[in-house]
Amino acid sequence: MLTIRSSDIDLYPGSQEERLPGFSAQFPHICSHVLLPDGPAGACTWHWHKSMELFYVEKGALVYHTPGGQRLFRAGSGGMVNSNVLHRTQSLKNGTALRLHLFEAELLAGVPGGTVQQRYITPLVQRPGLELLALSPEVPGQAAALDLLRQSLYLDDDAFGYELRLQALLSEVWLAFVQQLPQLAPAAPERSTASDKVKQMILFMTAHAAEKLSVADIAAAAFCSERECYRCFGTCLHTTPSDCLQNIRLQMASQLLLQTKLAVTDIAQRCGLGSSSYFGAQFRQHFGCSPTAYRAKWQDIDTPGHKSDSRTAASDATMEP
Repeated sequence: MLTIRSSDIDLYPGSQEERLPGFSAQFPHICSHVLLPDGPAGACTWHWHKSMELFYVEKGALVYHTPGGQRLFRAGSGGMVNSNVLHRTQSLKNGTALRLHLFEAELLAGVPGGTVQQRYITPLVQRPGLELLALSPEVPGQAAALDLLRQSLYLDDDAFGYELRLQALLSEVWLAFVQQLPQLAPAAPERSTASDKVKQMILFMTAHAAEKLSVADIAAAAFCSERECYRCFGTCLHTTPSDCLQNIRLQMASQLLLQTKLAVTDIAQRCGLGSSSYFGAQFRQHFGCSPTAYRAKWQDIDTPGHKSDSRTAASDATMEP
């Protein structure tokens, strides 16, 4: 079990793939215990990853945002984020604790191209516009699946047979999601196209955050016009390209404050946030405190738990504006 905070996310330069300890292609899975304080420090911003995200809320409540809208998950509920779906979360009130699996769908598919993959894996992973599925204890038939999900998240990963028990439980939970598919309305196809363009533009903004960027520069990264750029960000993220760029820069700055000893002035320059006074004003407006106070509050907080071994890991390619 890997215990993490929202501030612990670390990305490989260039590819923006999240660093996850113990990645193993032989068993592409990781189980995490995530602790999110309330307020901006507990927000996980827009990102995506190839791995499936299967989660269970232990304490508190949080909102999952996707291009298709938002959904509140309270303690005792759970859900699944589909592969490569743009999403972000926001913890509410007194903070949130959740447990989640990140895993490649192939973990459950069995023989590549076989019956299990064709009947149960591909219809969910490749369903157009399918972003988020929920499990609620109040919905008949879903309470049992939630109990299986909870069991899978509390398995002893050092016990003999862990991998087989995990696969069996995840398969049962997966089946509960597949059974929801016939009741789902088809999604608007243009949203998927806009989402793909937004991902390209987010990648560009993150790679060039320290530079002076115009909306035209951002739009060119996805081979679209400025007008289409604004439309894509409005449709998918409900924000503007400029605001998204500013959030990317502030998120990068918050990471550097916690993970390095760089001076505030140096961080401001590295993140394209200008002078230290401008950086301080923008940071305070977003996080509710100065960069120095943020560093003092969060940098030295110990994170409980121990990291997972090489048997339980997954690749999580993530972008965070």
